[in-house]
Amino acid sequence: MTDQWKWAPVKRIKEVAEELKATIRTRYPDAKFKLSRAQDDREAWNLWTLVDIDDPDEVNDLIRDRELEMLTEEHIPLYVVPTRGKERFMVDLPAKIRKTG
Repeated sequence: MTDQWKWAPVKRIKEVAEELKATIRTRYPDAKFKLSRAQDDREAWNLWTLVDIDDPDEVNDLIRDRELEMLTEEHIPLYVVPTRGKERFMVDLPAKIRKTG
């Protein structure tokens, strides 16, 4: 891995997660969030987002450009994973997160 492709430190991941949360809350103020490492890639992070809407992809429409910019320009592999309803939110979370979350 070259210096150009060093991934962001955890502190920076948390900062940009807060930025994405703020963006999402502008449209969905009751959204809930859980930040966790991706199970299949220890360098990547998921921002699990619980929203009470019919089409969770609307959340991705809000942040898609920023998410891509973070990955390509800032080397921050953080992905928003929108889900509907609390039951679905708990099913989608990795078991470790459900137990501690």
